[in-house]
Amino acid sequence: MVPDKLRDEDLRLYQLLEQALSEAQASGGPVATLEQALQLVHERNILLLKARSTLLEGVAAEEVDELTGLPNAKAFSAALERAFSSNENFSVVTFEVDQLEQILAQFSTALGDEVLRRVAVLVGRVLRRGDVAGWLGNGEFGLILQGTTGDRAFGVCERLRMAVQKHDWNTLHQGLKVTVSLGYADRDGYTSAKEVLARADLFQAEAKSSGRNQTFPGSYY
Repeated sequence: MVPDKLRDEDLRLYQLLEQALSEAQASGGPVATLEQALQLVHERNILLLKARSTLLEGVAAEEVDELTGLPNAKAFSAALERAFSSNENFSVVTFEVDQLEQILAQFSTALGDEVLRRVAVLVGRVLRRGDVAGWLGNGEFGLILQGTTGDRAFGVCERLRMAVQKHDWNTLHQGLKVTVSLGYADRDGYTSAKEVLARADLFQAEAKSSGRNQTFPGSYY
């Protein structure tokens, strides 16, 4: 079984164990075994992340977000610095779930968390081996696409955008629709990793202000 498939199943198992742990705590039942199982799944996820990309070789357990199973902002920043220092081509993508605050207000925090979990899984299915996905916090995800720029980076973004749009969100709540807005930039012309990330964020803001559910810059730009 390929690592990405294993990781999808581990994330689902982690979610089920969390639910079982919550129920055990509420009923006063034993929790030690469930806590150990959660820790084991978390450690397996870290190993799978490291196996996927050399940019994540130094990631620590506390640098992986438990909700999404993705490296957190600190680990993503370190991976981005490694990519920039390599002098090889890459693109940075940042994206957010459109109108996440409205989803939380209309439904629930628990449902919003599950939306983010599922988006993280969809990200893993779109990216290639060697690429990096991260959870930057405040509703934002980040991607590092190694050796990918221009139209190819746009293509990756569009595949992800369509995967989110076409996902069957009705299994969470009837009538729920989820989309994402993405911005991307490559290293060309920039002197630091932070500048590339800031440019991607700027383009993401353009995608949102232009109507959401799109990638900016598009092929027309």
